[in-house]
Amino acid sequence: VGSEKEGDDRIESAGDSPEGMLRELMSHSPEQRVMLVENSERFRSVALCELALKRGFELGGRDPAKALELTDLAVRIVEPLSSEEGSTSLIDLQARAHAFKGNALRIGSDFIEATRSLAIAGDLASNQPCGPSTRATVHALQGSLLGEQLDFDGCISSLDKAIELYRQAGQAVEVVRTSLVKAMHLANGGRPETAAQSLVRILKDVDELSVPRLSLAVRHNLAFSLVACGRIEEAKKHVPDIRKLHMSIGNSVDLMRFKWLEGQIAVDSDRWSEAEGLFVEVKQFFVEKGMAHDVALVSLDLAHVYLRQDRIAELKSLAAEMLTIFRALRVHQETLAALAFCRKALEVEQLTVGLVSELAACLEKARERARFGVGLSVAE
Repeated sequence: VGSEKEGDDRIESAGDSPEGMLRELMSHSPEQRVMLVENSERFRSVALCELALKRGFELGGRDPAKALELTDLAVRIVEPLSSEEGSTSLIDLQARAHAFKGNALRIGSDFIEATRSLAIAGDLASNQPCGPSTRATVHALQGSLLGEQLDFDGCISSLDKAIELYRQAGQAVEVVRTSLVKAMHLANGGRPETAAQSLVRILKDVDELSVPRLSLAVRHNLAFSLVACGRIEEAKKHVPDIRKLHMSIGNSVDLMRFKWLEGQIAVDSDRWSEAEGLFVEVKQFFVEKGMAHDVALVSLDLAHVYLRQDRIAELKSLAAEMLTIFRALRVHQETLAALAFCRKALEVEQLTVGLVSELAACLEKARERARFGVGLSVAE
């Protein structure tokens, strides 16, 4: 009996502050958290939901699994809340909760569930009196998802809507942040020169705003766009400054994306051993993080390295792995077709000069589609 009372006292001593309640919830298993939120009025708090969303969004790029736990928790907290909390602010919060959950799902490569969550957020934002800032956030995160699904027209359209709404709300930092994401997807969609020009303009604005994370992302993505343009020597000039910024203010996922970019520069400079080491390290990191989409994309770069070194056994194994992951992710049919051709060719194991040439061409096509994984997204 004494130990039970001590436990009760410990819970009460946590207090009803959002920080205390969130710590308490996160100390339990996911199933227990759901039960607590569903059965206790104590946890139905706007402030608690806001805190869970803030923490979840901040963790998106570093720990997608934990980000999803927090944003899902926020959704469960906000859904039962009554309109007594204030109809407009409550609807805003519900829309943001579903949008942030969708973003965490996107980062974790669950595009089907991400689409569902962001669709709910979109309905809330468009059919209810949400403010321009919330509507902008929903459009921005929908744009990021569409970009990863290779719907670049839809992506750019959503991001343009977000930029205009952020302007209306007077949020200069978000205007620059979303413009940066737009530039990244312009490069992804085959317009790296346009992206590079846009990033040079954005660089002037971001330096005036004095937001270090944005400064890092702009410089990283400018180098990425230059690589995609084939302007390797120009990209190399930015690498030392980008490395310093990553080491001082970046997180682990940022740093891996930088190493990925360095690997692509090494490939384009014919430094195959260096490129392989970087790609293997990056691939293993994303495997451990459970970020399947990024695993598949960096695998394409690694496959290119193996092919150029005639390492057919490794390439055969990797091609099978990639095809399985890409099918699960339901990515673009052209990429699946290219990978299926690669795997079939490798099964022969007696490659002619002509077949090697075809194999290199199809891998290069798939690899070009993979370049967007290298970009640094501040929407995470």
